[in-house]
Amino acid sequence: MKGEATARNTDVSIHQTGIDELLKEISQWSDRIAKRAYELFAASGFTNGHDREDWLKAESELLNPVDVELKDSDGECVVKARVPGFDAKDIDIQVSGSHLVIEGKHESSEHKKSKDGKSIERRFEQIYRAIDLPVPVSAEKAHAELKNGVLELKLPKAEKTKQIKIAAA
Repeated sequence: MKGEATARNTDVSIHQTGIDELLKEISQWSDRIAKRAYELFAASGFTNGHDREDWLKAESELLNPVDVELKDSDGECVVKARVPGFDAKDIDIQVSGSHLVIEGKHESSEHKKSKDGKSIERRFEQIYRAIDLPVPVSAEKAHAELKNGVLELKLPKAEKTKQIKIAAA
């Protein structure tokens, strides 16, 4: 039907990763933000007293905020993240125990007419969100779905380890 929006429903892959890899990635993002914050500091003539503002501005330039809703039910954790403009192929989801990382990169271009002819404006957007879940989850049984700019993750809780009692002989 003309004029009616169609809902796209796409599965997104989730992969299990080690905690070392997650920490390395978080460190790399922190380094990028620190570098940009230093550039802002230098651009202001090395004026002291604006450290926090420089850091927050660097974060906002490099990363788009990702609104996240987390629900902890009996058998699973459900995470909903708003990622408008991103397709399933643009999003990377990593799970390690009780750590979840949602990362996305998206490039778009727009053709504009200028006085000297045509020009193309390109935008590069990135999102990154690290979340500590309330319990360890099983990445192998997890499911992610992207629909209308909302990423929904269903993360089954990992089975608890059983303690074995030792009987005295």
